[in-house]
Amino acid sequence: MAYSLEKARELVLKAGLELCEAGLVARTWGNISARVSDTQYVITPSGRAYDMLTPEDIVLVNIADGSYEGDVKPSGEKGVHAAVYELCPEMNFVIHTHQNYASALSVLGREIALDGQEQTGECLLGNVLPCAEYGMYATEELVNNIKAQIMAHPESKAVLMKYHGALCFGKDYDEAFAVAYELEKVSKSIFEKLCENDGADYVNHEGAE
Repeated sequence: MAYSLEKARELVLKAGLELCEAGLVARTWGNISARVSDTQYVITPSGRAYDMLTPEDIVLVNIADGSYEGDVKPSGEKGVHAAVYELCPEMNFVIHTHQNYASALSVLGREIALDGQEQTGECLLGNVLPCAEYGMYATEELVNNIKAQIMAHPESKAVLMKYHGALCFGKDYDEAFAVAYELEKVSKSIFEKLCENDGADYVNHEGAE
């Protein structure tokens, strides 16, 4: 269910602080959005520090064409968020992260089959972790690459973006964050296995806990 405009802005502000505290983004990287209707969503502005944002800085954007009103410029990745809201009507919260292990796996540029044992509790990531082909920041190419993976893997609530972190989404704030945390846990496990299979352990296990 979509949020009211006031609630959506409140949750986006809260999410920005949680992303920073959890180490899922750095500086002003990444972006956050929440659906307010079938045709609109709100998103973080471009190039603003999360801890300095106010409700007025969270921009209302039209899903269909990316248009918006006011002087505050929305994130350049607004099209990526719109892709989720367009293709997944049940999804109401989207986070683009630069979390460490998921970002490392994104360099592989390929989908990764998931072992059910790697996931805890509810299977939030599905059986495959998809990866969108590389596209320059804020381009139609990137949006189309994301759309292709969402359509190919409708069971997944996370998509790796080659060289560009990850996109996590859920039916609400809590689920979107649960996906982001689960993605990092699973990505860490996969990363360590890849290192072991190459005959060398490049992970500082003590520091990675």
